Amino acid sequence: MTDVRKIQKTDKSNSNAMSALQGVYRGQPVLIVQDGALSAIQGASNADGFEVTKQKLREPILRRHIVSKKFFKEKEKILATYTERLGQNRQARQYKEAYADLSRQQYKSEYRGEENQDAFRDALLFKVAENFGEVTEQDNVLEYAIAVSAMEQETIEIEIGQVKKMIALFSDPQKNAINPGFANVERMKWTDKMAALEDHLKTNRALQDQLLHAQELLRKAHGQEIRDGYNLIPKAAAILNQHYGDHGSKESAISLAVTYRDEVLAMINPLDVFEVFIRRQEKKRENFRLYIDSMIALFGVDMASSNPSRSKEELHSVRDGLFRVEICGQIFDNIGLLGKEVRRMFSETMPSSTL
Repeated sequence: MTDVRKIQKTDKSNSNAMSALQGVYRGQPVLIVQDGALSAIQGASNADGFEVTKQKLREPILRRHIVSKKFFKEKEKILATYTERLGQNRQARQYKEAYADLSRQQYKSEYRGEENQDAFRDALLFKVAENFGEVTEQDNVLEYAIAVSAMEQETIEIEIGQVKKMIALFSDPQKNAINPGFANVERMKWTDKMAALEDHLKTNRALQDQLLHAQELLRKAHGQEIRDGYNLIPKAAAILNQHYGDHGSKESAISLAVTYRDEVLAMINPLDVFEVFIRRQEKKRENFRLYIDSMIALFGVDMASSNPSRSKEELHSVRDGLFRVEICGQIFDNIGLLGKEVRRMFSETMPSSTL
């Protein structure tokens, strides 16, 4: 029969427990003693204080701050929020690049001083305008940059809090059972990291302040245009997506919304709208039928929406104006056809000798 039992004994002078298997197995006496001695690697680690330090630093996996993963997910969530806002999901990469470009400005030496913050703000506005031509887009990118900058600021503050704990740990090696030489080296490393993080936090706050200031100036100069853009660009994108699917580009949606905003909603005299189109058509060879159909489609969506761009009375006036613009186009086309027909008739009746 088998009669094997495990016994344990703890030596009070040593924290290592001893265990043994003792008894009889298939008629043979058994005695296997395990004294719990540290391995060579563990012993070497304890000798210089590293093992103790490692135990102090690491918390259970579920309680650790995994900042990088959380940071990445939050950035993607912010990006999705602001690209979807104007129907620009496919421009996500352009938004990321724009923020990276704005963020790099804060590290340029010419903008680091307090006296140069106005120049820093102007540089941010220039960079945004350079990459995004419409003021609503510019405002939206600034909103995105402000949100990401605020999240980065929060992340830096969390890191600073963690670094402070590390400095406190290595500042009292005796209490924390750490080798003094090792603790001194580590404390200097963490102190340097603290200085770098505080400098990063300072520049990030400067970026945040100037982004907010830049947006304030932009909205002061183009407030109504920006509000109309947020209202109309998603509607224009929805119309293009309905008619052209994935072939409807971001530029087309913005162009449609801007044209409707700047020409149709601002219409005083329908003849002026048609005249502007004719002047533009000479350069771009635009099709009037496509133009007027697009304007009418966007007007219909705008008027039927829960957030129309203007009051019902104003939109009724816009509708009447669009009707007159359409009549102008029909008359223009009819006169053009009549002119062609007259020229054809004259060419047929004139003698060949006079041609």
